[in-house]
Amino acid sequence: MKQVLLLFILCVYTSTSFAQDKMALLVAVGQYPPASRIRPIASITDLKYIKAALNKHGFADKNIQTLVNAKATRQGILTSLSAMARKAKKNDVIVISFGSHGQQIRDQRTVELGKDEDDGYDEALLPYDAKGTYSPTGYRGEKHLRDDDLFPILQEIRRKIGKGGSLLVLIDACHSGTGTRADDFPASRGEPVPFPDPENPYDPADVSDIDKKEAFLDIQADSLSNMVVISGSGPHQINKQVFVNNEEVGALSYGFYKAMTEMAAGNDYAVLFEKIKSTIQAIIPDQLPMIEGNTHQEIFSGRYLPVRERNIIRVGLKDAAATSSDSVFTLNRGLMDQLAVGVTGTIYPLGKETPVGTAVIRKTSPFSSVGVASVLLKKSETYELRLSEASYGSLSALLQFDKQDKLPSVAEKQVRKILSPYTYISFSEQPADFQLRQATTAAGRQLELMDRNNQLVWSAPLTTADTVATADQSQLIRGIRNALQVKYLRTMPDGGELAQWVSAEILAEENKSGGSPVLREGDRYSLKLVNKSEHKLFFTVLDIYPDNKVEVLYPYKGKEPADYSIEKKSFVERKLSVSKGSPAGVEFLKIIVSKEPMDLRGVFEQKIQRENMQSFQVMLDDLFSQTGTGEKVRADVSGVKMEEIGVITVNFTIKN
Repeated sequence: MKQVLLLFILCVYTSTSFAQDKMALLVAVGQYPPASRIRPIASITDLKYIKAALNKHGFADKNIQTLVNAKATRQGILTSLSAMARKAKKNDVIVISFGSHGQQIRDQRTVELGKDEDDGYDEALLPYDAKGTYSPTGYRGEKHLRDDDLFPILQEIRRKIGKGGSLLVLIDACHSGTGTRADDFPASRGEPVPFPDPENPYDPADVSDIDKKEAFLDIQADSLSNMVVISGSGPHQINKQVFVNNEEVGALSYGFYKAMTEMAAGNDYAVLFEKIKSTIQAIIPDQLPMIEGNTHQEIFSGRYLPVRERNIIRVGLKDAAATSSDSVFTLNRGLMDQLAVGVTGTIYPLGKETPVGTAVIRKTSPFSSVGVASVLLKKSETYELRLSEASYGSLSALLQFDKQDKLPSVAEKQVRKILSPYTYISFSEQPADFQLRQATTAAGRQLELMDRNNQLVWSAPLTTADTVATADQSQLIRGIRNALQVKYLRTMPDGGELAQWVSAEILAEENKSGGSPVLREGDRYSLKLVNKSEHKLFFTVLDIYPDNKVEVLYPYKGKEPADYSIEKKSFVERKLSVSKGSPAGVEFLKIIVSKEPMDLRGVFEQKIQRENMQSFQVMLDDLFSQTGTGEKVRADVSGVKMEEIGVITVNFTIKN
């Protein structure tokens, strides 16, 4: 009897200790005190939409706490978050939402105090007791709720719920990107003028140690849960409200509600975000919502789904007349991803397996493409394009089987079969771009793919049957394609529509004679970028080492592309140093400027080192021409203006 009772108690304890609760804290400030001079917004309406979405997915009303208006003071918010942290337990699912005004506020003075912003300003929420205007004798920003204030409490919640938990943060406020709402729309949720600190003025050249500070989400400790943060706009944007059912509501809150009520179970946060983004941009094309965290976690679950590469399309053209549907779409992949005019595919609603039509790519540029669908697509819906051809693209490369270190006949036959669908790869008996050989190592026999300069591109062990394992086969193809992408960037000529407005310069104390500096390992230098245009521009910097290793220098790991911008008629100066172990030779910094944030980090998750490929040069002839590849395109896209970018290259020489 005692054993049965003990077993019963143990079962009850086990089930309760690992039970998963779903809890939410919803903060909404719609009406500020008259003395604050902050205009009212529709944050209270947000609550109805967010609660409806949460209820549909198992959140009970008793577990959804709200802080509204006068209760949502700075201290009230922090106290409620701390209470949530104390209450949270292992494997819980927690949602925290903020609906309020937002404002940029001058960053802290030192890294130790919280200096971590590239643009010199923290993103902050305006609680009920905050004011939007600086006063030297009154309000100095002490009631602003900075991202730095949220960080420690959210970290504690992550620690309590652990790896099996899920934390989702929604920020429906202006300047909310990385912040842990005016125009023709009903209202915006933010103060247009950043909150200053006259005793700590912003210096565009003073960003020397920012990238060394731990990023908001860049902690991979096993004891912490994943945290996904979805923001209604980028850190430099206002976040607009929209009209729905004859009432105003925050764009993010409505997008979240629409996605959660329409989406099938079992999807991840990546799918959720793309659906939210489509809803927002169908109404407000220029608004750029943002997401941070591991997006491959299943929504409201501790499970993670396999990483899947999706070609998300954007229905319509950004500058086209407003319509609710269109057959023309854009795709943020282009020549660098081996897309070419004429490539076909099938269009699916995101997260579903029933196709809605077919598509063909009609125009390409370095980083984007324009296609035409066989049906009208709704701008408020989200679609993915699944390409039909395994060999899409206009690249070409020659591969030779080594005549001395020959492959076993079974392995050579297998490799030929693996690569046969990829028409841009041809086989040659003469010296070629790649050479495949057999090598014997301490671990046993393996295949090695070398480039023209005898640098290793790919390797894989041979099985006892003289074959290559399935997982290694996909890496072979990926290796060749990555090598082509590296070469594409290395040989990309300077130019583009925006290049005339931007200058770049490497500044180094060691460079006394001018021209390209000569540096050694550990030497300090600065990259200065000057924007002479009338528009804010975003920048991406690719670091191409002498041995052809490519690294995305900016956006820095754990940060967002929208963090890297240059204000109009202004400059930024980034302080850097020559990396340890850098090989001797010429190191290139390839700067790509654009009017919208660009993120190339995913392209170089697996870095390939290689050298010149003569057959590749033909792709670069008309890189920036308005006619794209020169092939005939349909009349409905022939006049389409492709991406506005500028490419500038600077370099320095590394000596041992």
